[in-house]
Amino acid sequence: MLAGMYLTNEEQIKAYWYVNPFTRLPDFFVGVLLYQFYRSLCNKKLSYSTGTLLEAGAVALFLLFFLCAADIPKVYRYSCYYWLPVSLIILIFALQQGGISRLLSNRFLIIGGEISYSFYLIHLFIIDAYMRMSAHYHWQIQWTISVPVILCITIILSLLSFYYFEKPANKWVKRIFTKKTIINQPHGIINKNTTN
Repeated sequence: MLAGMYLTNEEQIKAYWYVNPFTRLPDFFVGVLLYQFYRSLCNKKLSYSTGTLLEAGAVALFLLFFLCAADIPKVYRYSCYYWLPVSLIILIFALQQGGISRLLSNRFLIIGGEISYSFYLIHLFIIDAYMRMSAHYHWQIQWTISVPVILCITIILSLLSFYYFEKPANKWVKRIFTKKTIINQPHGIINKNTTN
């Protein structure tokens, strides 16, 4: 696989190693292994200072990888280069035993995390619509005004999408799969309140 990466032409790197679902399978397996590792660690207690130190170390390691990324061939940056620092960030922050993770557990930041996928999907459409409209209507708006306006519009649309589309759709899908699970149980519905 590493040899294949090395031999890939510059123009084909993105198609083969960045957006191709088959070559992203190792990322999935890294995630599975990471989850198993998390399961073995999740009940271990760390002191607040140790947790904070680990979180800060994980962020520092990521920044180090990021700063050195310019010297790494693009094909590796698009695939396996960030596995280690990102895995450590996910693992250490999932334990939620330090000061940084406590700070990130702020209610508004949690909402920001919940709407992040909608934000990701919507933001390019908003930027594109703004660029087209500003070209068509010859708007001369300072970026110090346009960027905050675009950001606010994107956040509002992301909130609407999350609360009025994603959450209801998620509940609907869960309800369908819960019904199928109950129907497919060999002994019917099991009452959790019954005792032997």
